[in-house]
Amino acid sequence: MTILMNDATNLNVSILKRTNDLFGITQKRVASGKKVFTSADDTTRFAMSESVLGRSRQIADVNNNIALGLATLEATDKTLKAMIGNVDSALDLANRALNEGASGLRSAHTTADIQPSAIVSGVSIGSKFSITSDGGRNFTYTFSSTTVTWGEIVDALNAANIGVIARFVPGATAGEKNIEFFAPNQKDFSFDAISDQNVMDDLVGLTSPSGQTFNATNLFANGLAAPGANETGFTITYGGRVTGTIPAGVTPATVIAAGSSIVFEDGNGGFRTLNYGAATTVGAFIADVTALGSGIKAELVNQTGGAAGPRQLRLRNLNGGDMKIVAASGDFASGGSVGFNGITVGYTAPLSSNNALRLAYGEQYDALLSNINLMIANNPVPNGRNLLKGENINVIMDEFAGTPLSINGVLVTAAGYLTMAQPGASWVNEQNIQTSSVQARQAQTLLRELQAQFATFNNYIRSRYEMNKSFQSEMKTQGDELVAADVSEESAALIALQTRQQFAVQSLSISNENSRSLLSLLGG
Repeated sequence: MTILMNDATNLNVSILKRTNDLFGITQKRVASGKKVFTSADDTTRFAMSESVLGRSRQIADVNNNIALGLATLEATDKTLKAMIGNVDSALDLANRALNEGASGLRSAHTTADIQPSAIVSGVSIGSKFSITSDGGRNFTYTFSSTTVTWGEIVDALNAANIGVIARFVPGATAGEKNIEFFAPNQKDFSFDAISDQNVMDDLVGLTSPSGQTFNATNLFANGLAAPGANETGFTITYGGRVTGTIPAGVTPATVIAAGSSIVFEDGNGGFRTLNYGAATTVGAFIADVTALGSGIKAELVNQTGGAAGPRQLRLRNLNGGDMKIVAASGDFASGGSVGFNGITVGYTAPLSSNNALRLAYGEQYDALLSNINLMIANNPVPNGRNLLKGENINVIMDEFAGTPLSINGVLVTAAGYLTMAQPGASWVNEQNIQTSSVQARQAQTLLRELQAQFATFNNYIRSRYEMNKSFQSEMKTQGDELVAADVSEESAALIALQTRQQFAVQSLSISNENSRSLLSLLGG
């Protein structure tokens, strides 16, 4: 449509243009909810809004930093709770070990570190390892390989069921193992002389209440050779015994003169008498005692374990009671050829303390200590700053970047900061267990104090976090409100402008029709 321009038309076009401009602005205000978009709209309000909104964004950034600090503290608190649980369990193990006590056993254990996987060193094909219980049952292991392990020897001995058991027990230091040999039926037992000294020299530390000195080289056969005269083996004996004291020792051929007699108490409390009207020998006397079946054993023993250790005649109570010689004459009396020195008593030795269960608890205790150290090392902190490894964190608390809140870490280890330095592997006496128990209680206190210390920071920082969050929200609202439009007002204005726009369009149309009619009358 051609529009004829005149003053009325120009006025209508101008009104329509302004109306359209106002309509666009009002539409924008209604759609965005804002009245001020740039400083040109309202310099003061725009500047104030930007300042307040900027501070809101700064507080949001501050809270992000605070959130990291909170996450670190919360992760550390969870780790501390888990550590306290481990310490509680460790204390329980120490108390159980104290309550359990040590039971008495006829036992001996090595002091050398012997792992089940350790190969028996220095053996040859055909070497022997032999044990005989006082019940008369024997176990002999003949090596068919030079790579046999001590674990295999222990398994074979236990499977033989001779009344002697072997097991691996914790040693004096963490991870160390010793072999303990014991008789659950409370009978004595012997490592036989036919055992290869190259096998036996692994078993360092064996002891016996009889006072016999363990020396693998001088008590056992050398390799595949038969044992020598003085190689008499090693006996774990707790029953009473009487041993001769002849400086040069005796042999099976040593003479016992005619007229010698001896009366001794047997293993059941009765009395046995041997009278010799004719001369006899030590070897014959040993055979006579054996034939009595009295619960008393006569034997030759290298008591000192030395290379030329003199063999002595020993009477030993197999039933665990005292060994009493109640009468003696001739060569059985003081100064006689067998060296018993007359009437005498060999008293029963107290059974060895069996700490196997205590040490089993101790192994669990040490595992808990290791776990505590792993918890510290693996504390799952989000920003890599581990408070339990002595690392510090700084937390900025406000948007003004003032002095940050410093939280100092603590270098925590089980044996160090927590004082749990007495290992469970040392639980072979009550004092060590009590020390571990005391240290565990101290660790409980220290961990709870540390937990409370970090909890104080946590509570303070969380309060600031919540306050900052509130400030951020309020400032955002304030900033938005400074430039906000009154939607109701702007909506009403939009309707009015729509009406005005319609009137302006109609007026322009009428003005244009009038102009055409006038031109038509004038012949245009």
